[in-house]
Amino acid sequence: MNEHYINIINRMNLDYFEMLGKLRGNESHEESNLYWLSGNINFIYCIGKVEANEIAKRMTTGDIPDTIMFQAGDEQPELFMSTGLFTKETLAVMAHELGDTSLPTFGKELKIAKVSDAAELKAAGAILNSTRGHRIFSLQDYIDMKSNDGQYFYIAEYDGLPVGACMTMDGDDFVHLAWISTLPAYRKLGIAGHVIQAAERDGINRGKKVGARNAYPISINACKRVGYRECGHTTTLTLK
Repeated sequence: MNEHYINIINRMNLDYFEMLGKLRGNESHEESNLYWLSGNINFIYCIGKVEANEIAKRMTTGDIPDTIMFQAGDEQPELFMSTGLFTKETLAVMAHELGDTSLPTFGKELKIAKVSDAAELKAAGAILNSTRGHRIFSLQDYIDMKSNDGQYFYIAEYDGLPVGACMTMDGDDFVHLAWISTLPAYRKLGIAGHVIQAAERDGINRGKKVGARNAYPISINACKRVGYRECGHTTTLTLK
């Protein structure tokens, strides 16, 4: 594992968690090595060692949310899985030094722009929500996010239709590719790679040096085409 990138990924996760805590209807909590949100988003972020059986008990009683994410490189999830009480989702940790990555030229039918108005944001939000097959955020959530300093949205149109989107967050020296999505009918055309590249070039113009993300399997290949490399993983566990 590249420790430099792992450090960036962990700072990225903390920034993202802090952003989620500020969204409408959420309340942040902190206790020992646990940070969690309650409200519209119920989610725990773990830093450091915790006791698996105690956490599971508190999840069962509803004292804390039933979903917990661990820092990149943390081996604790295996201890939790040994209890037989959790299901696991592992995301690839990906990062690379930002640069002018060369991609195959797309025709005039593809246009990518930074989101600038409410209609574009609404379309981008709907595309991003399609990644998981359910509502991730509301339109108001996206409006609140866009008002944050250092948080940006990009949208791709193909043959005049909005088909791809990306949301980024600036860290001190990195760009966090928080969400990337292409509508199912337009995948495997290389659109996602061009959206990522556009977002990264914008980040370079703001002085950022590294691109980083937690990648779902569906987006790993698109990230690799733009130069990303897997350097570890983060794990999310949910109580059965």
